[in-house]
Amino acid sequence: MLACLRFSTHVPRNGSVLCPRRKLAAGLAVALFLLAVGPCRSRAGTEPEDQTGKPLKQLTLEELGKVEVTTVSKEPEEVWRTPAAIYVLTQEDIRRSGATTLPDLLRLVPGVEVAQIDSDKWAVGIRGFGSRLSRSVLVLIDGRSVYTPLFAGVYWEVQDTLIEDIDRIEVIRGPGGTIWGSNAVNGVINIITKSAHDTHGTLAAVGGGNVEQGFTDTRYGWGDDERSYRVYFKAFTRGPQFHSSGPGFDDWRRQQTGFRSDWKLDGGDTLTIQGDAYDTVAGQQLGVSFYSPPALITEEANGHFGGGNLLGRWRHVLDARSDLQLQVYWDHTDRHDLNYHEIRDTYDVDLIYHLNLSRHNFIFGAGMRQSPSHFIQTVPTVDFEPHFQTYSIYSGFLQDEIAIVPNRFSLTVGTKLEGNSFSGFDAQPSARLLWTPSPHQTVWAAVTRAVRTPSRIEEGFQFTALDIPSLPLYLRLIGDGHFSPEQLLGYELGYRSTFSRSLYLDVATFYNQYDDLLSVENRPPFVETTPAPPHLVLPLFLRNGIKAETSGVEIAPVWEPTQRWRLRGSYSFLYLDARRKPGSDDASTVAQLEGGSPHHEVTVQSFLQLPKKFEFDLTYRYVARLWQQNVPAYSTADARLAWQISKDFEWSVVGQNLLQPQHIEFTGDPGGPVGIRRSVYGKITFRR
Repeated sequence: MLACLRFSTHVPRNGSVLCPRRKLAAGLAVALFLLAVGPCRSRAGTEPEDQTGKPLKQLTLEELGKVEVTTVSKEPEEVWRTPAAIYVLTQEDIRRSGATTLPDLLRLVPGVEVAQIDSDKWAVGIRGFGSRLSRSVLVLIDGRSVYTPLFAGVYWEVQDTLIEDIDRIEVIRGPGGTIWGSNAVNGVINIITKSAHDTHGTLAAVGGGNVEQGFTDTRYGWGDDERSYRVYFKAFTRGPQFHSSGPGFDDWRRQQTGFRSDWKLDGGDTLTIQGDAYDTVAGQQLGVSFYSPPALITEEANGHFGGGNLLGRWRHVLDARSDLQLQVYWDHTDRHDLNYHEIRDTYDVDLIYHLNLSRHNFIFGAGMRQSPSHFIQTVPTVDFEPHFQTYSIYSGFLQDEIAIVPNRFSLTVGTKLEGNSFSGFDAQPSARLLWTPSPHQTVWAAVTRAVRTPSRIEEGFQFTALDIPSLPLYLRLIGDGHFSPEQLLGYELGYRSTFSRSLYLDVATFYNQYDDLLSVENRPPFVETTPAPPHLVLPLFLRNGIKAETSGVEIAPVWEPTQRWRLRGSYSFLYLDARRKPGSDDASTVAQLEGGSPHHEVTVQSFLQLPKKFEFDLTYRYVARLWQQNVPAYSTADARLAWQISKDFEWSVVGQNLLQPQHIEFTGDPGGPVGIRRSVYGKITFRR
């Protein structure tokens, strides 16, 4: 039944993305920002650097292990010394992938399952449980959560930023609830953009092709060593994918603008202020049920999605051993689908205190989030009660890294204590061991508890679909508040090693136990007389009737045969066993869970530096079948050829899904699966 909530789309080819009011608001926001910061001296852009001071594309494999990440503990730490299954997509990985969307970039991460549904929708999961809304994965952009508590998940079609401005993407496979709280069950994806200090100068890119019909990216950055700023604008139009039944409905258009400022203050303090505004028009195809007369009508029309955000982050250095970080953000979304309309504002405050005492490395944190929403009913068969509701979260966490044997063996223990307005109080503890037998080897193990808290879909939700017109009989999905948090107890073991200057290996294994997973429970039908005419209703209640276990392994080697050629690969194996708990009569969820994620995934990437400033990059992917969805296994490949014409200009051509005219990755609803087309686009980039 949840599949009936999938959103598909149709965009008028002459449609404009930003309405005049939003164009004016976006323009005023940028103008006010420019007036506020005032004129500053600009300087030519320099190549982004990591903490070692070298351009990332020149880092050796050993140096890549020293890249600092922040997602595991909210404090910088080297990949080598991270007791978690973390994978980092660097700036160079991102640039040379040729990907134009965030989900396509995530295909390169082992253990992450990405399946494209149609032109603007994806199913993304980590270690199983892939779905349209990625409900068990917490997604962050610069530390700002983009998880919606309406349907419990992430709308990938409205998550974007300038690809060239992404510094790195850090992905934790496995639970991260101790640091990030509820909904970081199967993993955390943190998209981190570059500091404004690293984006001085001008960037402009234009391109297009058969699916990527046209796009433009522009950014200008200026400032000095103390204060730096940037503004950007991007827009694109994407054509529909392959539809066997006729013309496609899923055209997609989007515009986004934003800014970032980074200040280095006295005493080593830093201050970041950034914001974005976007507007999207995406075609939808959706089955909508009506009572009078009883009918199920497939509608095609536009979905309109707009929003904006503003974030501030201040880091204060107290002394050589301690620092304090405060982050505050506001996020606004206005989502108008074919069968509902929601306006939501989210206000979030997080405070982190870090203290390093001899053999103890403490991190304390506290946070508060308020998320008021207004639901506007647009069709009689989809409703939330009450229409006005505020979702609240209050949390605190404590973590201590104990150096049992300095620089050799450490134990990290901690817990997140969190209360929310839907399910009350919960604790998410973890314990992690890290052993470094040599400077080039790391062994780690972890035990973690995480939860997914109820969302509005489990609290006051009714979705009604006509099943048998002749009776008439309606199926009604009901979230009535009798839903408890989904629970995970996860066990992990990992190993990292640099065997030589040219070979690196990262291996992670896991075993997860899930309890109280979402189920759909049948209850006896009843006759409903209002609204007329009288009709029969079969109620389906959202409950906690499913248990599951998952196990698997992820292997990610990197090999450099020569200085000009790097090979990166990954293999992921997943086994998922789900079952009903005693008393449950759920008829479909077990099969959906077991058959919704591939057992095997293989990715091989080749990055080749050719003479005369040419680059040639290849990516091969194999994904096993999704038997429950009748989606066959597929293999496909992407290719990128780039030429640095001059100091300022780069030309590139990218081919995606090249091995067949189209292939299916996930089922669509309604109308059956959509074929993901072979595509080619060209791009010219100017940097100065």
